Amino acid sequence: MGILGLTHDENGAALEKLPVTIKVAIGEGPTPDDENSSPRALFHFVFKRRTVREQMVYWEPAPDIAEVFGDKPTELAVIFLHDDPREVCPSEYALWTRKGRLCHGELVQIAEGNAPRYEMQAIRRTTEHPEGEPWPANHRYADGPMEGQPIEGCGEGCPELASGKCGPSADLYFILEKFPSLGAICRLHTGSKTSVPNLSNAVAQLHSWNGGRLRWVKAILKVTPELRWHPGQFGEWESSVVPILSLEIGGTTLKSLGDKMNEPAKLLIEAQPACAGEQRGPFVVRESEVERAPEIADEFYPQNKNLVEEQTGAIIQSPGNAELCVRICEIARMLGYHPVKTRILVGQWRQDLVGLERKLQNELDEGPQTPSPEYGRRHSRHHHGVNGRRFKKNVDGETPPVSSNEV
Repeated sequence: MGILGLTHDENGAALEKLPVTIKVAIGEGPTPDDENSSPRALFHFVFKRRTVREQMVYWEPAPDIAEVFGDKPTELAVIFLHDDPREVCPSEYALWTRKGRLCHGELVQIAEGNAPRYEMQAIRRTTEHPEGEPWPANHRYADGPMEGQPIEGCGEGCPELASGKCGPSADLYFILEKFPSLGAICRLHTGSKTSVPNLSNAVAQLHSWNGGRLRWVKAILKVTPELRWHPGQFGEWESSVVPILSLEIGGTTLKSLGDKMNEPAKLLIEAQPACAGEQRGPFVVRESEVERAPEIADEFYPQNKNLVEEQTGAIIQSPGNAELCVRICEIARMLGYHPVKTRILVGQWRQDLVGLERKLQNELDEGPQTPSPEYGRRHSRHHHGVNGRRFKKNVDGETPPVSSNEV
């Protein structure tokens, strides 16, 4: 009949573990043989096929698929193969390097009696635990202005999230209605702070609206240009147009909407009598993190391309010159900065702490500034990487003494 755990589960159902052979994207990664090339965004979908050369995975253009969808398509009809939203569109915060995820965190449920709660939890590969350990656990800063204080957890306040090394990461798994392929599946990856929640929320809404079923549901995957504002190099607000992903199902009535969404399922039901005697499980996707890491890091996190993992593990050096850091913290306190923001600034300016002190002192001398209309706070003009910290683990769990001058 089969092999338990490899081809069938303990209930005798066939395991549908599908390889990813087609990649759908709205961008082009850097040219593999050109170290100076950079990734670029597109406002239409492109299609790639997986190939292996010299023990490396490459994604090459698929002209036969592109021909089916025409020139620069902006809408694709996609079909999902699993009922669980976490299998259709898994998402997390992740710090990708060319070797894999150095650190990644997601929302988990914590059981507390009759009132469970949710929190972000991260796993990080460290020198002591290269396979990964819960982060930050009991790790604390070993020196600098934050000496002895707990390292920030996953989410807001994490210096690597603020520096852009870590960011949202999501994959959408599906088959193409106009180019269906049995035995394999398509994948689209995004790291956009707008596209990730767009896709995740749409999948959750479809799951709820359709009575908990996503398998064989059809939706329209779209890419549209949207205007975004961001702080510029000299503190002024600048605009740019970026491609944003979304999932939609349209209809003139609720009935027509449901009919369009469930068209593939109806075709499946009609074909079921021929194989009604065989029990089948849901389709799941399994990708090798090691194989896909160079692709994700180069295309979505180019700033991490040459990142040495030891530089971001549990032994990273922290900013030196304690007296200067204390002075920076004092000026920031006088400016009304939140301690978390001060820590992030120290990390971002670690190679030019004198310049940071001068900048903050100038802000203090100039008096109050007009806050940003969107965020209501000042923005740093520079965005250096957060690469200068050394962490230590408090073995006995006690809190080391903290200087009154530290934040």
